[in-house]
Amino acid sequence: MTLDDCAKTLVDGLTLQVKRGLVKEYVTGTDEESSIKGRMDVSSSIRERTIYKRRMICVFEEYTENCPLNRIVKAGAKLLISCDDVSEENRKKLQDLMLYFSTVDNINLRRMSWRINYGKNAKDYRPMVEACRFAAKALL
Repeated sequence: MTLDDCAKTLVDGLTLQVKRGLVKEYVTGTDEESSIKGRMDVSSSIRERTIYKRRMICVFEEYTENCPLNRIVKAGAKLLISCDDVSEENRKKLQDLMLYFSTVDNINLRRMSWRINYGKNAKDYRPMVEACRFAAKALL
């Protein structure tokens, strides 16, 4: 498998996935809020003394596209866009598809743990993640 084949796999998979909608997952977050959002963390609020500022530390879950699978695919696509072995056509298509990943954070594939839990909704991501793994091992 060449890097251009990896890029082609990503282009085909992402084109189909963008039409369906990117996978979303619940991601836990913690923030200091003036109104209650999710669950109050009273002990942290007392420890951080946010109560005196009339704020509470809240633990909540958001249903977002910023999940590990989308982060891996975005990082792999960016890696392949910067590679000279990828054809100009595939590079252009990947750049166009990156517009849909504006809300997804960047990760470092070098420090990535490749133990991935594919849920029932994300089984179509397996070939794309494997292409990203191959590209990361070849280029990093």
